[in-house]
Amino acid sequence: MFKKVLVVEDLDSICIAVIQVLEDLKIPTIHHVKYCDDGLLKIKKALNDNEPYDLLISDLSFKSDHRKAELSSGEELIEAINKVQPSLNHFLMI
Repeated sequence: MFKKVLVVEDLDSICIAVIQVLEDLKIPTIHHVKYCDDGLLKIKKALNDNEPYDLLISDLSFKSDHRKAELSSGEELIEAINKVQPSLNHFLMI
């Protein structure tokens, strides 16, 4: 089973539901961010700290807001992560 999961989701209601399911599954470490760029930074930091994530759960699309984003979709996030941690399991939510 997965021990460390990162959820990248911009809508709080969906994120809360996903985190609840992960908690019900007894996942010990669950982190959440609202932006793809922040998700990539967390993945890189975890690798640098030698504590990589086991699973990434990401939304497919993100609403744009006031913040400038390099990565604006779950697909772009997966592409970027595959360059730094290709073995990371991932799941895209529609």
